[in-house]
Amino acid sequence: MTNKEDIIKNKINEIFNYIGVSPELSLKQGDNNFYMVDVTGNDLNFLIGYRGESLDALQNLVNQMVFKQLNEWVQIVIDINGYKNQKQGKIEEIARRFIDKVRFLGHEVDLPPMEAYERRYVHMLLSQYDDVESESRGEGRNRRVVIKPKK
Repeated sequence: MTNKEDIIKNKINEIFNYIGVSPELSLKQGDNNFYMVDVTGNDLNFLIGYRGESLDALQNLVNQMVFKQLNEWVQIVIDINGYKNQKQGKIEEIARRFIDKVRFLGHEVDLPPMEAYERRYVHMLLSQYDDVESESRGEGRNRRVVIKPKK
């Protein structure tokens, strides 16, 4: 385990110790200072919160704490009990339905508002298609992906 991995795990455990939970952590390093942390355990739904908002806040806090110690940005994605994986599957299903709708109607269609990482995932998914394209529109909580036919 690298020094960065130790720091990431220590910061997460510091938060968990403070709130009185002791889940299992699994950390995987990706490319370009990217780390995926899978957290598993019982009674952790309160760490996910409504629509993943508490999980997003936890992830942001850990990223800030690690930056403060390392003085360099490291992208840390935290998933609790597979929540984000399940959500990605649902987002993929919604995107595919809307792609079919765009193809059938022949004009652009708005997806419901999404978090930034969800929009990025939809854009990445849509980049695989030759006949449709996407863009984000709106501000704040109303920011959404628009799928439209390629011209």
